[in-house]
Amino acid sequence: MLRVSEPAGNSDPGQLDLFDQPAGNINAAPGALQSSIDPAAMSDEDLLLGFARASLGSVEPIAQEVLRRRPEGWTDAAAALWERFLGFGTNVPMPEQVAVLDLVRQTAAAPLLIQLLRRAPMADCLDPHLLPAAAACGVSLPQATVHRGLAHPQPDTRAAAVRVASVSRTPVDRLHPLLADPVRDVRRTAATVIAEAGDGVAREPLLLEMRLQPDRRGLEALSSVANEDVIIRLGQIARQHHAWRRIIIDVLHMIDDPKAETVAAGLKKNSG
Repeated sequence: MLRVSEPAGNSDPGQLDLFDQPAGNINAAPGALQSSIDPAAMSDEDLLLGFARASLGSVEPIAQEVLRRRPEGWTDAAAALWERFLGFGTNVPMPEQVAVLDLVRQTAAAPLLIQLLRRAPMADCLDPHLLPAAAACGVSLPQATVHRGLAHPQPDTRAAAVRVASVSRTPVDRLHPLLADPVRDVRRTAATVIAEAGDGVAREPLLLEMRLQPDRRGLEALSSVANEDVIIRLGQIARQHHAWRRIIIDVLHMIDDPKAETVAAGLKKNSG
């Protein structure tokens, strides 16, 4: 997991004025992109120039083509686009800002996200886009951002805040209320992350989730809160969900308990 300290504000003496020529090696000329041009037909160079100077009407199709193609230098173009809108979007996100953060999320471009975070603090209204990007990248966020995310009205934002909580060093007890979240995906994510921290309060909720629908991370998290009941119920889950038997055997081998080895041996025998 990558960590980045809380943004210290905009202290870069070389910051460009808003709408100056983009930073980095993106030397766009006026009129580099015409609205009638199909991004898929553009050269890599023109695509990057167009992305750095994208506007409301062009940013989405260009960003989609950048995601598909990922030409060399695309992170410089994304940083240049972000630079143009520093100071904007304090109450409502700018589409250009959203496009950059969504691209970070889809590519897990951690170095780019760290660069953006260090450039200047992000407005609260960007939380629904920043938190999923940080979760995808494994990049830490300021405590205030994580805490807002845990209480956010959008469930996918709450789930993203849970996923980024551990790398951001959020105390695990701040996640306990999410075990009773009205949305199952949030409860499931919280149970997994809390169990990974070795907190037994998530044991029963996570066992219930794994019985209903196993996944590798959740099963492995159970090894961190294992007791005799977990061992027995892992064996039951393996018998109920045959496709997960091999992974559950591996999880049982992670548990330092003779009973875990006995259950694993029984599963191996029955699978033969």
